[in-house]
Amino acid sequence: MKLLTLTVLLLTICSLEGALVRRQATEPEVTDFFTQYIRKLADIGKDVAEKVQVPEVQSQVQAYLEKSHEQVIPLAKKALTDTITFFSSLVESGKKAADQ
Repeated sequence: MKLLTLTVLLLTICSLEGALVRRQATEPEVTDFFTQYIRKLADIGKDVAEKVQVPEVQSQVQAYLEKSHEQVIPLAKKALTDTITFFSSLVESGKKAADQ
């Protein structure tokens, strides 16, 4: 009986050690994968930075800002006018209600 218990215990320990060794062996593959992924992203970023020229980007941003400025200013003026009209009508209706 002691021999059977000792054998089961020994087999269990060996299988657990084997599982631990297999698990530790697979962990570097995961870190290698992430390392390669980050290196690839860094290389892509460098390529994009080399392809894009700064003056070209600045001119595109300037054109975008001018276009958005041309569209936003009239909308803001209209919103201000509508807000003033709305509050004026509220004041007038309050005066009429107070007079009655």
